[in-house]
Amino acid sequence: ESPESQLTLNEIYKWFEAQFLYFRKNAQTWKNAVRHNLSLHKCFMRVENIKGAVWTVDENEFCKRRAQRGAPNETSSPY
Repeated sequence: ESPESQLTLNEIYKWFEAQFLYFRKNAQTWKNAVRHNLSLHKCFMRVENIKGAVWTVDENEFCKRRAQRGAPNETSSPY
């Protein structure tokens, strides 16, 4: 939703709080989870700039991850 397709960590927190009532409470718990997931998954990239750092999505990794999640599992049956 960012015009530059990048947000600071604080802007990400504010987005969650604005979108979902749940995230307006228990801030420390979910903020730790957000930081953990941003750092863990390859589809998120931390980009350093003069003011600090922003987070953006690596489109190639995002598409790979989305394709893997959408691929049918050979052992599972839809029936």
